[in-house]
Amino acid sequence: MKSFVFSFEYGGFGSDQYKIYNDNLSIVVEINHHRINHEEFNHQILPEQWDEFWKVIDEIDAWRWGKDYFNQDILDGTQWELVIDRKGKRRRRIYGSNDYPPNFKLLIDAINKLANTDLEHDEEE
Repeated sequence: MKSFVFSFEYGGFGSDQYKIYNDNLSIVVEINHHRINHEEFNHQILPEQWDEFWKVIDEIDAWRWGKDYFNQDILDGTQWELVIDRKGKRRRRIYGSNDYPPNFKLLIDAINKLANTDLEHDEEE
């Protein structure tokens, strides 16, 4: 598998904050619980699992998402950042605050499956 970059940060004031990123083929999960306790896990991920994850990234067309998503009407709330980079694709850094691109829940589901996490996201229609 060619080198790649994946990083995802998710959380907000008064809630758990997650930083999930790759270290070669491993996935590192850092969780700050209400800014009090810190946990860190490192899982080895099979190349096939990474392939499945990148397939979802392609299917939801995250490469074409906007640069940022903001809902100015909500203070605090949830902030997130996605960084993806693969050979043959352009590097993307996408940030949001209380607003999300289409199919964001599918991204969360793919991350949960890959990293064995339980991030929650309820899309409001």
